[in-house]
Amino acid sequence: MGGTHGGADLESVAAGHSPVHRLDPRVKIVGLIGLVVVAVTTPTGAWLVFASVLAALFVLAAAARLPPLHVVRRMNVEIPFLLAAAILPFTAEDGVRLAITVGAKITIGVLAMIILSSTTPFPRLLQGFAALRAPALLLGIVSFMWRYLHVLADEVARMKTAREARGYSASWIWQAASGGPLIATLFLRALGRGERVYLAMLSRGYAGSIPEGLEVPLTLRRSDVFFLAGLAAMLVVARVVLP
Repeated sequence: MGGTHGGADLESVAAGHSPVHRLDPRVKIVGLIGLVVVAVTTPTGAWLVFASVLAALFVLAAAARLPPLHVVRRMNVEIPFLLAAAILPFTAEDGVRLAITVGAKITIGVLAMIILSSTTPFPRLLQGFAALRAPALLLGIVSFMWRYLHVLADEVARMKTAREARGYSASWIWQAASGGPLIATLFLRALGRGERVYLAMLSRGYAGSIPEGLEVPLTLRRSDVFFLAGLAAMLVVARVVLP
């Protein structure tokens, strides 16, 4: 699946209408990041804690009606880290317990972020982080990166199509050097387009952030309070009682 289609798939899933999708983004950010922090700080071998946290994540994914293939595809990002953890049994004392613990923590962190990104449209996610006082400069960089990643992917696809139309086919390893000019051309085109877009935004009153009134206001509802309170209670029980 290409980058553009992958992004479009994520955006369509995030635009769902489940109870988890309807939660305030601030609540999901605080709750799921808090869940990851609890998992990361859990001692080695606390299997009941890890099982409880994973069960909570599976319940959230089911409540959000996330397509299983969508979740599995995005879980692939953890494979290199799991492979690195698989070395621990051969390099550390009590390495098997440590490897399983590290693998559980990695899986919990990845799954939590998948649920967050798959149930919250990206603009609402940025709005939630902004409301939680995340650095405005960092949010601006992430926002532009997300929006123009698709544009660059389309540009690369057009450039590859143009090369193939001229009879070029990089089927041999020694032809890989031709990727250098492609990258350089893409960089120059991206730089020029970025300057034009920025000047156009300035002419329309852009001042470093989205103007007020263009976003749907964030409001905490009873369901948001129940979700956060329930998740917090579960984490307290898992972290304090189960070990």
